[in-house]
Amino acid sequence: VAYATKFVGKPYVWGGTDLNNGIDCSGFTMKIYEHFGYKLPHFSGAQALCGKSIPLGKIEIGDIVCYAGHVGIYVGNNKLLSAKCKKLGITYCDVNYKPILAIRRILK
Repeated sequence: VAYATKFVGKPYVWGGTDLNNGIDCSGFTMKIYEHFGYKLPHFSGAQALCGKSIPLGKIEIGDIVCYAGHVGIYVGNNKLLSAKCKKLGITYCDVNYKPILAIRRILK
């Protein structure tokens, strides 16, 4: 999470994979995890199938939270960090801002 927070305020670009110059939501989670040696697909729907399924009551910092068409990283205190949209870029929001489809713990 400490590494991911370095990119708050950076731009959102649909299909982007550059943490500094433009990235989308699944690219953001993919690149953050790649930095630590994990490989994730560049598609939120596919990321919802990676790792281990976690119930909301067991969510931990660093878990991936998946929504319909969106994905981000849980940072604690009911907050999500993600590449949200073109207007907001990489930012925080409430983890329950819309219905959660899956919470995934990425394991090697």
